[in-house]
Parts: sequence; structure tokens; C-alpha cells
Amino acid sequence: MPASWKDWKIWVKNARPFSLTATVSPLLVGTAVAAYEGTFRPGPFVLALLAGLFLQIGTNYFNEYFDYRYGLDSPQSLGASTVIFRGEMTAGQVLGGGIACFVLAALLGLALVVLCGPAILLFGLIGMVIAYFYSARPFQLAARGLGDPLVYIAMGFLMTWGAYYVQIPRWSWAAFAASVPVGFLVTAILNMNNIRDYEEDRAVRKLTLPVRLGQTFARRYHAVLVVGSYLAVSLFALAGLLPLHTLIVWVSFPLAFINVRSVLSARERAAFIVGFKRTAALHLQFGLLLALGITAAALLRPLGL
Repeated sequence: MPASWKDWKIWVKNARPFSLTATVSPLLVGTAVAAYEGTFRPGPFVLALLAGLFLQIGTNYFNEYFDYRYGLDSPQSLGASTVIFRGEMTAGQVLGGGIACFVLAALLGLALVVLCGPAILLFGLIGMVIAYFYSARPFQLAARGLGDPLVYIAMGFLMTWGAYYVQIPRWSWAAFAASVPVGFLVTAILNMNNIRDYEEDRAVRKLTLPVRLGQTFARRYHAVLVVGSYLAVSLFALAGLLPLHTLIVWVSFPLAFINVRSVLSARERAAFIVGFKRTAALHLQFGLLLALGITAAALLRPLGL
């Protein structure tokens, strides 16, 4: 029997809450950069965080709906939450959930326009266009192998700089620098998702990077993204674009090493399921440490530390 609005656990399941770290991390990092440069406004931060979360949840709903509608998922698909196939939700309910989330994100965006100026509209419009056409026709960006650069732009660069912009409405090289490692890791999450779904995607001609270039490439690409996030922070810190305190992200490197080693040596699909979850957890831990390092620099600056 399809879910009612009271069956909140099913609605939450389809929101894929484990994936929402992809929004939380860049919002925290971008806000921390603004605080480091002297400004923190709680109101715009909360509005931006909620708008980003609703946008991502809506994207998850649309992804579920359109993959079902276009025959890209099946009841056996590892990546699908399968609520439609199980009869837990109708396709119309999933589509309606996505639309409702986008409407809420838009309303929160309008509140940000009032507080921060009309330029913030550009962030929201670009994010919504990428989010909707990531799965929807006529573009089906993910199925054309464009998911990686677009996820990097939307959930790395735009979210990090957008979080900074609602605090300080100007360009910031520090915010740009902070967005690079965050973008690498969120792209690594997507790549792990695509490695996990390689067999199903190849069968339906969903041309993700693993399907286009092979799983060996995809595993090495994962290693480059994960290790590259640490190298990026180090280079930007040494160049003075980020405070040296951000080197605290290396505390999480042992987890990253285990992640990369297991993915490079994996032969069974079950290992990629674990790798996906580990990469999502690493993205959150890395983002929290990066934000912590930037915030610590802001707090210690008056002391000359």
C-alpha cells in the first residue's frame, strides 16, 4: 500500500539522509571562511543550510523518479531505494516529494534574496537546473557522463562559495580554495556510487565514467580524488590562501588511506557498497575538520596564533 504523509520513515528513506553530508560539509566550510574573514550571521547560515538540504533531498526524489520512469533502475538495483518497486510509494508521490522540496528550497532562497540581495538568485537557479536535469530529460546529464563535473560545480564550488556569499557578498579566493577539496570528495562519493552501479548502468547504457572508461580507471580516479583533497588543502595552506590550521584535515588521512586501499583492491561488489558509505563518512569528517581548522584560525588570530 502506498505511503501516506504520516508514513514518515518511508519518506525519510527516500530522502537518503546518509547522503546529506554532501550539503552539510560545504555549507560549514564556506561559513567558516566568512567567519575567518570577520563575518558570521546566523540567520543567512540557517536559511542557506535548509535551502541546500531541501534542494538535495528534492534531487534525490527526482533521481529516484526519473530512473524508474526511464527504466534505469530495477528492484535489484543496489543504488535505488526501491520504494516505488516495493509499492511503498507511488511514482506520483516520489515526483510530488521532489517538487515540494524544490518549492521549499525556492521559498528559502527568496528569504535569502531579501537578506543578501538578488545576486543570490543565480546560485539557486544554477543549482536547481543542474539538480533537475541531472536525471530528467531532455538532458539526463548523469546518463551522459556529465555527473562528475556538475556535482563538483554544484556541491563543491557553488555550495561552498554560496555559503560564504550569504555572509559576505563578494568574491573570495579563500572560499574558492576551500571549495576545491570539498568538491573532490563529493565527486568521490558520486564516483563510488557509479562504481557500485557499474553492471546495471552498463546494461541500460547509462554512460557514467566507470561505464565509459572502465572500473580500473574509476578505482584509480577515486584514489586521485581522495588523496587530491588532502594535497589541495596543503598547497593552499602553504600558499596562504587557507590558514595553516586547516592542515588538521590530515588527522582523518588514516581513514582515507583505508578507504583508498580497499577500493583499489576490491573485486566484489559488496566492497563498493562499503566504500560508498566510507567515502560519504570521510567527506563529512574532512569537512568538519576543515571548518574546524578555519574557525580555530579565526578565534586564535586576535592572540597572534
